[in-house]
Amino acid sequence: MVYYNNVLSAALLLPACLANGEARALFDPSIMTPNFIVWNCVAGFLGFYLNFASLWCVSVTSATTYAVVGALNKVPITILGFILFNAKMTQQGIIYVAVASFGGLLFGYAKLPTRK
Repeated sequence: MVYYNNVLSAALLLPACLANGEARALFDPSIMTPNFIVWNCVAGFLGFYLNFASLWCVSVTSATTYAVVGALNKVPITILGFILFNAKMTQQGIIYVAVASFGGLLFGYAKLPTRK
Protein backbone atom coordinates (compact mmCIF):
# COMPACT_ATOMS: atom_id res chain seq x y z
CA MET A 1 0.00 0.00 0.00
CA VAL A 2 2.85 2.40 0.83
CA TYR A 3 4.48 1.63 -2.50
CA TYR A 4 1.30 2.43 -4.45
CA ASN A 5 0.75 5.61 -2.44
CA ASN A 6 4.27 6.84 -3.22
CA VAL A 7 4.02 5.89 -6.91
CA LEU A 8 0.74 7.78 -7.22
CA SER A 9 2.30 10.79 -5.49
CA ALA A 10 5.26 10.72 -7.87
CA ALA A 11 2.93 10.44 -10.88
CA LEU A 12 1.04 13.54 -9.72
CA LEU A 13 4.11 15.60 -8.78
CA LEU A 14 6.31 14.81 -11.80
CA PRO A 15 4.26 16.85 -14.32
CA ALA A 16 4.21 19.81 -11.93
CA CYS A 17 7.97 19.52 -11.49
CA LEU A 18 8.53 19.49 -15.24
CA ALA A 19 6.05 22.33 -15.89
CA ASN A 20 7.76 24.62 -13.36
CA GLY A 21 11.26 23.85 -14.66
CA GLU A 22 12.44 22.33 -11.40
CA ALA A 23 13.92 19.25 -13.08
CA ARG A 24 16.97 21.30 -14.13
CA ALA A 25 17.98 21.54 -10.47
CA LEU A 26 18.73 17.80 -10.50
CA PHE A 27 21.69 18.49 -12.79
CA ASP A 28 22.98 21.63 -11.05
CA PRO A 29 26.25 20.75 -9.24
CA SER A 30 25.90 23.69 -6.84
CA ILE A 31 22.64 22.17 -5.54
CA MET A 32 23.36 18.45 -5.80
CA THR A 33 26.12 18.33 -3.20
CA PRO A 34 26.84 15.08 -1.33
CA ASN A 35 25.45 16.63 1.85
CA PHE A 36 22.18 17.48 0.05
CA ILE A 37 21.90 13.98 -1.40
CA VAL A 38 22.46 12.32 1.98
CA TRP A 39 19.90 14.49 3.79
CA ASN A 40 17.41 14.12 0.95
CA CYS A 41 17.74 10.32 1.19
CA VAL A 42 17.26 10.49 4.98
CA ALA A 43 14.13 12.59 4.48
CA GLY A 44 12.87 10.09 1.89
CA PHE A 45 13.36 7.13 4.22
CA LEU A 46 11.70 8.94 7.12
CA GLY A 47 8.79 9.95 4.88
CA PHE A 48 8.41 6.36 3.69
CA TYR A 49 8.24 5.01 7.23
CA LEU A 50 5.92 7.80 8.36
CA ASN A 51 3.62 6.91 5.47
CA PHE A 52 3.92 3.24 6.41
CA ALA A 53 3.02 3.98 10.05
CA SER A 54 0.02 6.08 9.00
CA LEU A 55 -1.38 3.40 6.71
CA TRP A 56 -0.75 0.71 9.33
CA CYS A 57 -2.64 2.80 11.90
CA VAL A 58 -5.60 3.17 9.54
CA SER A 59 -5.62 -0.58 8.85
CA VAL A 60 -5.62 -1.41 12.56
CA THR A 61 -8.26 1.12 13.62
CA SER A 62 -10.40 3.00 11.10
CA ALA A 63 -10.06 6.04 8.92
CA THR A 64 -12.41 7.97 11.20
CA THR A 65 -10.37 7.21 14.33
CA TYR A 66 -7.17 8.16 12.51
CA ALA A 67 -8.69 11.47 11.39
CA VAL A 68 -10.04 12.27 14.87
CA VAL A 69 -6.69 11.55 16.51
CA GLY A 70 -4.97 13.64 13.84
CA ALA A 71 -7.25 16.56 14.60
CA LEU A 72 -7.12 16.17 18.37
CA ASN A 73 -3.34 16.11 18.61
CA LYS A 74 -3.43 19.83 17.75
CA VAL A 75 -5.28 20.65 20.99
CA PRO A 76 -2.41 19.96 23.45
CA ILE A 77 0.06 21.55 21.04
CA THR A 78 -2.11 24.68 20.91
CA ILE A 79 -2.36 24.87 24.71
CA LEU A 80 1.35 24.23 25.10
CA GLY A 81 2.10 26.96 22.55
CA PHE A 82 0.01 29.46 24.50
CA ILE A 83 1.85 28.53 27.71
CA LEU A 84 5.40 28.34 26.37
CA PHE A 85 5.30 31.38 24.10
CA ASN A 86 3.18 33.50 26.43
CA ALA A 87 0.71 34.11 23.61
CA LYS A 88 -2.59 35.87 24.13
CA MET A 89 -5.52 33.43 24.19
CA THR A 90 -8.30 34.80 22.00
CA GLN A 91 -11.96 33.97 22.37
CA GLN A 92 -11.83 32.15 19.05
CA GLY A 93 -8.89 30.04 20.27
CA ILE A 94 -10.69 29.13 23.49
CA ILE A 95 -13.79 28.11 21.51
CA TYR A 96 -11.63 26.00 19.17
CA VAL A 97 -9.95 24.16 22.05
CA ALA A 98 -13.28 23.62 23.84
CA VAL A 99 -15.09 22.31 20.75
CA ALA A 100 -12.19 20.05 19.75
CA SER A 101 -11.89 18.66 23.28
CA PHE A 102 -15.65 18.08 23.53
CA GLY A 103 -15.64 16.39 20.11
CA GLY A 104 -12.80 14.09 21.17
CA LEU A 105 -14.56 13.16 24.39
CA LEU A 106 -17.81 12.54 22.54
CA PHE A 107 -16.06 10.36 19.96
CA GLY A 108 -14.30 8.40 22.70
CA TYR A 109 -17.57 7.92 24.56
CA ALA A 110 -19.30 6.73 21.39
CA LYS A 111 -16.54 4.17 20.79
CA LEU A 112 -16.85 2.67 24.30
CA PRO A 113 -18.18 -0.87 24.21
CA THR A 114 -21.78 -1.14 25.32
CA ARG A 115 -22.66 -3.37 28.27
CA LYS A 116 -25.16 -6.13 27.65
